[in-house]
Amino acid sequence: MFLAHYTFSNELHRKLRSKGVACNSLHPGNMMFTSLPKSWWFYYLVFFMVRPFTKTMRQGAATTVFVATARELEGIGGMYFNNCYRCQTSETGQNKILAGRLWKLSEDLINEKLKVKADE
Repeated sequence: MFLAHYTFSNELHRKLRSKGVACNSLHPGNMMFTSLPKSWWFYYLVFFMVRPFTKTMRQGAATTVFVATARELEGIGGMYFNNCYRCQTSETGQNKILAGRLWKLSEDLINEKLKVKADE
């Protein structure tokens, strides 16, 4: 899932950077602690066990807010962030051919869906 997210974001950045648009991708965070455990005893038990590994809502949103608002990232794209830090991705994630194929597949799926909608 993250591989597709990253490669798609990079392809979008390549297509839009000449128009002044920068695209970066990020890991949305691990499991977040919410009020969900209050609704069922089983959720309470599960969340109790994994609580040390969860983030608060503020911690979970931090990377998204950072990437969207950091002045030092203005005009810079094609990067991947996790926990507010730039991370190196796999070679597969940097594959421009794979990114182009994913872009084309996405276009085909959207066009197919639009055609079906137009025929209804």
